Amino acid sequence: MALLLLALAAGLAAGYARGGRLHRLGDRPPVRSRLILTALGAYALGVAGSWVWEPLLPVMTALCWFTLGFYAWLNRSYFGASLIALGLAANGLVILLNGGMPVSTSAEQRAGVETTVAERPDEGVVTVAGDDSRLPWLGKTIPVAFPPLPGAVSPGDVAVAAGVAAALATALTGRRTAPAAERTEAPRRPQRRPVPRPRQSTQPPPPPEPAAGRATMDDDATAGTAPETPRVTA
Repeated sequence: MALLLLALAAGLAAGYARGGRLHRLGDRPPVRSRLILTALGAYALGVAGSWVWEPLLPVMTALCWFTLGFYAWLNRSYFGASLIALGLAANGLVILLNGGMPVSTSAEQRAGVETTVAERPDEGVVTVAGDDSRLPWLGKTIPVAFPPLPGAVSPGDVAVAAGVAAALATALTGRRTAPAAERTEAPRRPQRRPVPRPRQSTQPPPPPEPAAGRATMDDDATAGTAPETPRVTA
């Protein structure tokens, strides 16, 4: 939590230093925001179901992180969203493999935590990092001596915090990266010019002339009849 607060403060400071404003955050809202509700529902289901079957809580917690990571990946057109997706996926993976987030007691002691995770075994989805931990380097092994809330964080937490700071700083200035579909432009095909068609005349064509040396049927009929002689009456 302390690291996330530091990331938000750093993002706001960097954004305002570059002339950013809060109203620009709504210029282009993220897509598929309902996945956040899906992730929260999965976690709530895990908390409720853990009363019946305790291993359900770490499984649903990991599913919650995976869902949020997928949501960040869908919005990777924002600066830093890919880092957020990578960090959430790393946290979900180590929780799923160990049945909880492995926490290093030595890292907490170096950060100044008074009561380490070994002394509070019933605190959420956490386990004490040991030799039997899987991928222990993805657990909370980095001490953060933030005065209000000292503690240990994981590499995934660091990636999420860096991504949040970058996304917030660039969103305040209105800058975005182009979506993948726009960055990779398909080669344009050469356009064929249409062949002009000859214009058709609207005037009717002239009637065909009779061939030379050939008489028509009317001429033959006229030639075969003798001229009539006028009758003289007394």
